[in-house]
Parts: sequence; structure tokens; C-alpha cells
Amino acid sequence: MDTTPFPEPEAPELERYWLYSSIEIASMLGRLCADRVSMTVYWGRDGEFAVTQILEVDTVRGELEFDLPNQPQQQARLLAAGDLVGVAFVENVKLQFNVASPRPSSCGGYPSFRAALPERVLRLQRREYYRVRTPDSLSATCLVPYSGDREQYESLRVIDLSVGGLAMLAYPRHFDLNSANVIDRCYLDLPSVGTLTVRMRVAHVETSADGQSRRLGCEFVDLSPHARMMLQRYVQRIDVEQRHRRGPDPQKVA
Repeated sequence: MDTTPFPEPEAPELERYWLYSSIEIASMLGRLCADRVSMTVYWGRDGEFAVTQILEVDTVRGELEFDLPNQPQQQARLLAAGDLVGVAFVENVKLQFNVASPRPSSCGGYPSFRAALPERVLRLQRREYYRVRTPDSLSATCLVPYSGDREQYESLRVIDLSVGGLAMLAYPRHFDLNSANVIDRCYLDLPSVGTLTVRMRVAHVETSADGQSRRLGCEFVDLSPHARMMLQRYVQRIDVEQRHRRGPDPQKVA
């Protein structure tokens, strides 16, 4: 399970995972509070974040109270952000929700902040991370080491990816990867975003009917917050391009 999750993008494919029942929302967030689950709140275009906890779920006032970071500068930036996105994990389930208009408060003599209960909560199993296919215009590639000294690489085409992992198309000439293999020092090139170094575990291998190629499904291991942010930017960039190609939603056109 990833310990520093980045928010999922707004996407039609995720609509079925949003919960709108106020009773269910209060119950889920109440569990985060009761179990003292650490969560992350993000804000700003640069993906600034802070670790916090829900201190109270006030269903009468329709508010949440959160622990406020200790550093005064981070407190000021968080409170000035306007809108935050909160992410937490409970039993392999990812919860995500908006935290609108945070305002300063105090709890037991310690600084805190309050915000309205969210109108919806995203509930995702890990396998349901939003995944995109890489288009030709923004095709990603991954350099995978195949020699024992990790000095020789083969470039593999990335078929699709998410912040949780990716699928690659391989024509094995120098190596033969099997499920459960862990690959260190792979270089993932994301057009218009940059190149990042990742560690991956092979989750499954599918061989083509002619036996000439393999589809490798891999999950990222110990992904850094910076790498996660770059992946999220790439996923969002592809999502924007795909929406542009599809044109406006006819149901939203007056």
C-alpha cells in the first residue's frame, strides 16, 4: 500500500466510485477520526501537502475539525489555500474528498482547523486507480535494465499507466521477466513532464498468441512523492487531451 497517495484526477471513469450519501460520508469520516488514521491534505499547483488527522466529525454543524501542522509557515499556507484535497487509506481502501475553505480553530489548547463536511467522497480499491492509455502524441517509454551490472537497458513501450503502476509491451531479446520479479533503476520517460527513476514489481505477464511479445503489468514500489506528482501530471495531461478530442459532453451543452 502506498503511504503518500496523490489525489486522483476528476474523470468520468471514476464517477461510479463517488459516494454522495451524507450518512455514509459521516460514517466513513467518523471511522477515520475514531481510528486516528493519518491522512494527507494537498493544495496548490505544486502539490504542497501536510499530514493531519480528523479530530472531530460534527454532524450537527456539518463540520470537520483537523489537526493543524506545527510549523507556522505551513499553517499559513494551508489556511490561505482556499481548497484542499484530503486522502486517506483504510483497509486497502483509498478515500478522497475536498476540504473547502479551511479556517483556524483550536482543540484542547492546540491549533486546529475546521471545514464543512464534504458533499461527496471517492472510495477506491487499490486496483481501481484511474488508468489511462498512452496516446501516440504523448507516448511514454521505460528503460528497463537487463544486464547484471545494470549498465545495459532495453526501451519498452508503455501501453497504459496510473499512479499505482503501468503495463509495458516487451519483445524479450535480452531478458525474461516473470511475475514477482522486482526491477530496480528503471527510467520512465513521460513526454512534456520529465523522466523519473522508479522501482517496479512485475504483477503479471501475458504472452501474445504468436509468442513474440509479452504484456508486463507492473506496480510501483516505494514511489516517492515527487515521482507520484509527476505521474499524476502526466495522467492529467492525457486526460485533458482525450477530453479535447472527444469534444464537449452533449449532455452539458445547452
